[in-house]
Amino acid sequence: MDKKLQERRAALAKQMRDLHTLAEKESRSFTSDEDSAWAKMEADLDDLDKQIQRSGKLHALDLDLGSSTGVRSLAGDDGAGAADDELSHSTIFRSFLMNGISGMSSQEQGIARRYMDQSKELRAFAAGSAGAGGVTVPPDFLKKLEIALKAFGGMLNVAEIMPTDTGAVLPMPTFNYTNVLATIIGEGQSSNTDNSTPFGVANLGAYTYRTPILPISYEFLQDSAFGEQYIIDALAGSIARGYNAHATTGDGVGKPRGILLDAAAGKVGSTGQTNIVTYDDVIDLIHSIDPAYRVGSKFMLHDSSLKVLRKLKDTTGRPIWTPGYESGITGLAPDSLCGYGYEINQDMPVMAANAKSIIFGALNKYKARIVRGTSVLRLTERYAENLQVAFLLFARMDGRLLDAGANPVKYYANSAT
Repeated sequence: MDKKLQERRAALAKQMRDLHTLAEKESRSFTSDEDSAWAKMEADLDDLDKQIQRSGKLHALDLDLGSSTGVRSLAGDDGAGAADDELSHSTIFRSFLMNGISGMSSQEQGIARRYMDQSKELRAFAAGSAGAGGVTVPPDFLKKLEIALKAFGGMLNVAEIMPTDTGAVLPMPTFNYTNVLATIIGEGQSSNTDNSTPFGVANLGAYTYRTPILPISYEFLQDSAFGEQYIIDALAGSIARGYNAHATTGDGVGKPRGILLDAAAGKVGSTGQTNIVTYDDVIDLIHSIDPAYRVGSKFMLHDSSLKVLRKLKDTTGRPIWTPGYESGITGLAPDSLCGYGYEINQDMPVMAANAKSIIFGALNKYKARIVRGTSVLRLTERYAENLQVAFLLFARMDGRLLDAGANPVKYYANSAT
C-alpha cells in the first residue's frame, strides 16, 4: 500500500483535528473561513481514501501475481521440512483448483492427504469413486477466506467470530445480576435468599450457506497469472453478502437472528424526522447505552445515513464527524462520530419512516458462529463440454446478539410520519 498516500492522509486528518480542537478549546463554532477550510479538507480526504483503496487493491493483485508466477519447489529452500509451510499449502490448493486431485503429482497428493479431507468424487453422472471431489480448505485458504468475508460484510467486522469444529447446537449461557442489590443485615440475622432468575441461555445452530456454482474456463486456469485469490474473493463475497443480510435484519426463522431483531429502542425521532436525525438524537442514543457497555462501543449504519451524520454539527457549530489519524498507520485510520467509531453496513435500513437506521453499542456482543468444516467442491465434468471447471463453497454459519437483559445494543428509529 502506498506509504506516501497514508502519510498525506494522516497529515490532512491532523489539520482537521487541530482545527476542531482549536474551536473546541475556545468554546466557539467555526468561522466562515474555517467552515470553508474544513469542507475543502474533507473533500480532499475523501479523494485520498479512494486513492488508498485503489492502491490497496493493486497491491493485493501484485502480491497474488507474484505468488502465482514465482517458482518454488514444494520442499522449499530449506529441504523437506519446509513442505508444510503456508506457501506450500497455497501451492497444493492451487494445484487442486487447476487440476483436481487426480491431476496432482504424487508428492502433491501426499501433502494434500495430510492437510485436506478428500471427499467422494462429484461428477455429472457418477458418484462414489475416489478422485476429483471436494476438499476441506487448508489453513492458509481458510485465513484468506475469513479476511475476504470480513471485507465484504460489516457484521463480520464487528461481531465476535466463534469458530467451531462441528455444527452441533452451541448453547451460550447468560447471567444478569445487575438488578440485584445488596442489603444491610443485622448481626446474627440470616441473609435473604435470591429468588431471581439471573441465568439464561441463547442457542446457536449452523445454517448451511451455499454459493451458486462458479464456472471458470480452462484457459483462465491455465493462465500463468492465475491465483486462487480470484476464487476466494468470488466465493467468499457470495457467502458474506448472504450472511451479512441475515446477521443484520434476519428474523431468526430458518436463518440467523439479525442484530436489529434483538437491539432495543434507544431513541425515536420526533414527528417529521422520517429521513433525518438531529445532534440531540445522536447524544440521546449514545446515553441510552449503560456506561458499562459504552467503552469501545460503535455505531453501525448505511453509507447514506453516514452522509446525513457527517453534515451534523454540535451545539457550538463544530462537525460531529472527525477524521482519525495516527503515525505509522498501515491502513485507513479510524474516523469517528462524537468520538466513537462506526461501521458501514449496506444491509442496514436507509433512513425512511419507521426505519431502524442507526444502531450503537457493544456490537461485539453479536456472536457469529462459523463451522470450520468449510468445503470447496470442484465439479470436473459438469461443464466439460464448455471447457470449464466449476467451483462452489459451503459454509455453515449462525449468529445472534447475546443479551443478558442489559441491552448492550440500541437503535435509533426514524419517525413514522
